[in-house]
Amino acid sequence: MRQFLTLGFWMSLFALAGLTVGLWTITRDDVPAVDDAVVVAPEERPIDLIGMVFLARADPGFDIVAGRTVGDLQIRVDGFRYMNVKQGTPGENRCGELDQLARCAVVADLLGEAVLWFSIVPLSPRNLVELPGPAELRDGGRLELQNGWIVDRADVVERECPEDTASLSEFTQRFGEGATSVFSLAEQQVIRVRCSEDVAVPSGT
Repeated sequence: MRQFLTLGFWMSLFALAGLTVGLWTITRDDVPAVDDAVVVAPEERPIDLIGMVFLARADPGFDIVAGRTVGDLQIRVDGFRYMNVKQGTPGENRCGELDQLARCAVVADLLGEAVLWFSIVPLSPRNLVELPGPAELRDGGRLELQNGWIVDRADVVERECPEDTASLSEFTQRFGEGATSVFSLAEQQVIRVRCSEDVAVPSGT
């Protein structure tokens, strides 16, 4: 038992403790703080078509697994056009009524007639589709949305908000995050933007 009381033993023990604390400090410093976390911008995706889903026919067992289709899917977008989504195509389904007539819309990035990517989204009354708010005005009458989609916009986009804005650009800067963009299937462009319900009504109005 005398060996545990020697000066050399205690000096070795303190040295080992110091190394352990130092290693813990270095490891802790290597872990980024929450405030330093990298914010990944949404992927830009040019949208070539937003159309009504009149009818959808899928292979038996069709599904979307890990963001890709398992099996083929055929979508009728009007009286004359069909969209053929091949197995393995990247996509998503955000509409729970795909088996119902004209209750969903399809958003697609196309290369000719080939579907590079697609999203099935709910269809609102009057053939309108509610999309994320505006993020940036693009040349050529295009509008980038908060999720990275790039769609066509009207020359004059109506702005709905309790607070007035002088332009679509100002609206985008002030209220784009959390806002809603309304896309008209008939006009094939964003016709209206609406700020979040959280925006307070100015006093005195």
